[in-house]
Amino acid sequence: MDHTTHLPPPAQPTGAEPSRPAPSPDPPAWAAADERPASPAAKPRHRRHALVDTEPRIPAPVLSAGAGIRKAMLVPVVTALAIGTVFVAVYLGAFHAPTAHHQPLGIVASDQAAARAELALNDAAPDAYTFRRYPSATAARDAVTHDEIPAALVADGHRAVLLAAGAQGPSTVGSLQAAAAQAVGHPVTVEDVVPLASGDTRGLSVFYASFGVVLAGFLFSVASYQIAPRLPLVARVASMAVFAAASGIMVAVIGHQALHALPAAFPMVAVIVGLLAMATAAAAGVLLRICGPVGMPVASAVLLIFGNATSGGILPPSFLPPWLYPLSQIMPPAAAVRALRDAGYYHSAHLIGSLTLLLAWTLGCLAVQYALDSRASRREPAAR
Repeated sequence: MDHTTHLPPPAQPTGAEPSRPAPSPDPPAWAAADERPASPAAKPRHRRHALVDTEPRIPAPVLSAGAGIRKAMLVPVVTALAIGTVFVAVYLGAFHAPTAHHQPLGIVASDQAAARAELALNDAAPDAYTFRRYPSATAARDAVTHDEIPAALVADGHRAVLLAAGAQGPSTVGSLQAAAAQAVGHPVTVEDVVPLASGDTRGLSVFYASFGVVLAGFLFSVASYQIAPRLPLVARVASMAVFAAASGIMVAVIGHQALHALPAAFPMVAVIVGLLAMATAAAAGVLLRICGPVGMPVASAVLLIFGNATSGGILPPSFLPPWLYPLSQIMPPAAAVRALRDAGYYHSAHLIGSLTLLLAWTLGCLAVQYALDSRASRREPAAR
């Protein structure tokens, strides 16, 4: 006989509904879509290894757009290593043992003395110098002060003087002094006819100012395209113009007013630097637009590495190896360095050409961006 006692179910309060099981909590708002529990009817599928939310409050779209673990580990290594390799190769290749290539050198001497000096230099370093003879020390001095030549050797009997432009930098003047001493067979006295500004004792301030603006222009374009890849060109150009104007004023205040390292007039420094910022931002924007995911390393290699290495800010372009020299004639950093030096030291000798090159880079890159935007806008209605 079964003696089990059956207890009645607990009585429900009058008017109360039967109790229901508590609903399961919803997944957090930040959880990625592929991390939500699958329904029992869903077929198992092979999923990639998505990034896990290790930081609080990361938005779901950011997590869902994250690359797989393998790609997230390898792509930064490959990208950084490629940029670093290009940087080391270019800078070491250009400056590990710089030598002059067709460096202009003026000579004021008798025909016999000038011929001996040219022969001595050609024997010691073939193709290192090109010689320009001047009838007087006054003519040679005028050529140096207008950036036609960096220095001129004035030899009169046993006396030799090197008229040099200190604005070329101590390294350049030192190499020219050594060459002049070798040409005449005894030490020569250096007369600095274009001295550096009081706040620029090494002659590198122009290079540092240019390098900083090129870096800022590159970062501006990267940030602009990351924040708003479909920003209308008019709005992007307006933002670019504000950035360029602010960059010009900032460098002029620091380099000209505060440190006295850039001797050109304040408005001229602001204009040159502003054009450099505009040209760099426009060029980086075109490369980012054309090259897509690899646009950032390509732009950094073109502008930050090749552009700054060939600017002439460290050494004159004549000291660059032949495979890099052509870039010094067309890149925006080189044009800005020449413009700042011409405006500050050389009576604006080649200023118009440098400003024209910067303006051409800006307008050309913006024209390419306009063409790309127009082509994309025509494709969109056809795709619908």
